[in-house]
Amino acid sequence: MIFIYLLSFFALLPIFAYLLNQGTANKGYIIGISTIIIFLCIFSFIGKFSYLGFFEEQVLTNEMKDDIKNDTSISTSTLNKFEQLIEDENKIYWMQSLILEAIDSKKFNAAEGLITYSERYFKSSEEKFIFYSLYRDLRDSKFPLFANSTIFIDFDRPANCSNYKGLVEVFIMNGPDIPIAKINVNKNTMAILNNTSSSIPGFDISSAYLNKETVDIQFSLMCINSDSQYITEALILLDQNEPSNTYKISSNEWLKK
Repeated sequence: MIFIYLLSFFALLPIFAYLLNQGTANKGYIIGISTIIIFLCIFSFIGKFSYLGFFEEQVLTNEMKDDIKNDTSISTSTLNKFEQLIEDENKIYWMQSLILEAIDSKKFNAAEGLITYSERYFKSSEEKFIFYSLYRDLRDSKFPLFANSTIFIDFDRPANCSNYKGLVEVFIMNGPDIPIAKINVNKNTMAILNNTSSSIPGFDISSAYLNKETVDIQFSLMCINSDSQYITEALILLDQNEPSNTYKISSNEWLKK
C-alpha cells in the first residue's frame, strides 16, 4: 500500500513542475483533473470496491484452488501473496472456505496442509471451535468407517433401584482430564456414547478408536427411591478394527458410595 502512495507522489511531480511554469494556462483545470485521475488510480488499487484488488484476489483464489485440485500443499509463494493481500479479519473466512472445498473434493493432502497452516488464525474460543470442527470433518471424511464410532454400555441396575438418574463419562487413560464423551441416563438400561456426546469437536469417541486408546469409563448412578448413590469404573482397550464396542455392567459390579 505504501508503494502505491509513493508511486502516486512521483507521478504528480511532472504535473507540479508543469504547473510551476509561469507560462502554464488554466492551472485550476489541470490541478482538478490531475487530482481526480490520481485518486481514481489509488482507489482502483486500494479502495474498498477496488476492481484491481478484486482481480488480484481472483488470481490468488485460482492459484490456491489449483493446488487443491492437485491435492498438494499450497505453495509458499501463494501463501505469501495470501498474507499480503487478504486483510487479517478475512483470513479465517478464506481458509474455512478453502478447507471445506478440499474436504468435499476428497483432497486430503491439501486439506491437511491448509488446516495446519491456518491454525494461527483461530484464536478466540469461538474460532477454536470452528477450527476443531474443520479438523473433525477432515478426519471423518478421510476415515468414514469411524465417523459414527460408538460405545454401548449395557447395564443392570443395582438391587432396589427402580427409579434412578445417572451420569456416564469416558476419559482417555493418562490423557487430559476432559471427557471425550459425557451423557446423562434416565430410565434406560443402555447408554449410547458417540461423537455427539463430546464437548470438543475432534476430541471424541472416533479419535479414541483411531488412536487405539484405552478409555476409562466412569459411571455414577443415583437411586432416587432409596436415596443411594452407586459408582462403577472400567478400562477398555478399543479395537481399531471395530468402530463400535459394547460393555456390560452387571448388578453386582456397582459400588455403593
